[in-house]
Amino acid sequence: MRAVMSFAAAVKKRLSGELPSYLAIFAFATGAAWLCVLDIVLKQPVAIDFKSFYAAAVAARRGLDVYDVEALEAIATELRLPHDPTFPYLYPPFFAHTFSWLARLRPSIAQQTWSSIAVVSYGLAATFTVFAVRRASPDPLGAARRTAVPTVLIALIAFLTWALNLRNSLAMGQVNPLVLAFLCAALALSVARKDVPAGLALSVAAGIKVTPILLAIPWVIERRFRALAGLAAGFAALVLVSLPFGAGPAWLEFLRRLPRMSHGAKIPGLFDPGTVPNFSIAGFYARLFDGDAAAVKLASAITLLLLLGAALALAGRSPSPPRSLRLLLPLLVTMVVASPFTYVHHVLYLFPAALYALDRAAAQERRLEMGALVVLLSLATIDFPYVYDRFKGRLPELALSVNLYVLLAIYAFGMFLLWRERREAPTARESAVPSSDREMASGLATARR
Repeated sequence: MRAVMSFAAAVKKRLSGELPSYLAIFAFATGAAWLCVLDIVLKQPVAIDFKSFYAAAVAARRGLDVYDVEALEAIATELRLPHDPTFPYLYPPFFAHTFSWLARLRPSIAQQTWSSIAVVSYGLAATFTVFAVRRASPDPLGAARRTAVPTVLIALIAFLTWALNLRNSLAMGQVNPLVLAFLCAALALSVARKDVPAGLALSVAAGIKVTPILLAIPWVIERRFRALAGLAAGFAALVLVSLPFGAGPAWLEFLRRLPRMSHGAKIPGLFDPGTVPNFSIAGFYARLFDGDAAAVKLASAITLLLLLGAALALAGRSPSPPRSLRLLLPLLVTMVVASPFTYVHHVLYLFPAALYALDRAAAQERRLEMGALVVLLSLATIDFPYVYDRFKGRLPELALSVNLYVLLAIYAFGMFLLWRERREAPTARESAVPSSDREMASGLATARR
């Protein structure tokens, strides 16, 4: 108990000067998110994706199979939920069962509650990211900058709220803002070298949506075993927490169905994996190989391993905090396209890496770099298949994978930034050595000669 109290006192002392600036960031980001969702909450009773979450929560409370799309459709019909069809529930059981309390609320109230959770989650994600950016960014002003309200970062958050199309996630009732909050919390804790809490935070993100587990791979390479222990403990806790809600059979069903929800698989109640709006790597290969599931699986696995391996190799075995955040851009792009189904609202996961890259470009006055990233991020969230369909454009399906091509361009751009960070690191360390030390070393070398 004494250790906990001393830790809390240390945290309070450390943040006392910085707290107003973080509160300003949270308030601004939350306000920006509210502006995105306010008219949606007023006009839309139940969002199309939240409808599936809500039906799964009702199924969990009734002891039904949350992965049975026919059961979800029957619940949606019984409750007269809008939108057709009812999409299947594809996440681990933890989410449906621990959020089953939403089923006690009327659908419209549950939707408003969920939108509020998403808005607060985005505010927390922005705050955690700014903390990580400040800890990783070399700054001659030091504490003076940390205690000031960061106007540049606030402006960049405002831009990314629009560019990464937060409104799309909120309008569809998606889980992305909540996952992003835990992902950014893991990032902030990892940069602060709080390994066990970082692992716990990442376990929640991966326990809701599986693909964030990719962010733990750098911990394996860096041998950060405490973070990995926190991740394992977090997963165990998620299972244990969900068991009192009746999730035991659901976990077994999830593991049984997992191979049938992988790359190239056709999932009952969901679009064909080769449908044009799906711009994941698997979606691209499903169009290229005309739905050959075995070829799609193999090609997807090889491509993702190449993307992941190249980024990790360039980052090195023991990257500094700045290089770790540079690694985040290609790593998050890989995470986004690694899912069997990737849509426009998933690009939101690039938020922490994009904020760091834009902040560094602004601080170093690299205007061309900043402009290129702004253009790429803005293009990544345009729903190109919808645009072409709206204007009746007749183009081959592979030509409509524009979002994927833009994301791969962002990956390449992130790799360039990572390469430059690694190349400039020795120069930065040399410049950090005091001039008196360099003169002494030079004098000793002369004396030896």
